[in-house]
Amino acid sequence: MADHSGARPAANVDAMMTRAVITTSPETSVAEVASLLHRHHITGMPVLDDHQRVVGVVSEMDVVTRHGRLVADIMTREPHTVEEDVPLGEVADLLMTKRVRRLPVVRHGKLVGLISRTDLVTFFAHHQWVCAQCGATQRGLRPPVTCPGCEAPQSAFELEEAPYGM
Repeated sequence: MADHSGARPAANVDAMMTRAVITTSPETSVAEVASLLHRHHITGMPVLDDHQRVVGVVSEMDVVTRHGRLVADIMTREPHTVEEDVPLGEVADLLMTKRVRRLPVVRHGKLVGLISRTDLVTFFAHHQWVCAQCGATQRGLRPPVTCPGCEAPQSAFELEEAPYGM
């Protein structure tokens, strides 16, 4: 995720979400959704109504463990969603406490992307927090409360792309 604009990377959902999301509808057959999951090498997808609103999610576990003919029969209804400006740390907390792999990202109730645990790992691998006062660095989805080097406050940290292999 190279940013050559000179702008500082943001630590929110918008910075890391997948925008080209494979979706399905409640009327799709379970056989067809299983084929989509397999063909695209994904473990789940949002279920959208005719107005592009998220009405559910369907996962490989739903296909394997639930019985039904249509996605509507096996999907998880009223899934957790996030807005695109939510900080990544909050997303991580939600993914872990709710024990889900992915969250649909919505704007005014309509799907605009998807954020997954894999996206958070990617962010972690490519970014670091840098103390503006002493230059100390730390990885994480949130800046440290205080700098371990100079005890500067959290507000002294800036998010930067991490050097390759570091």
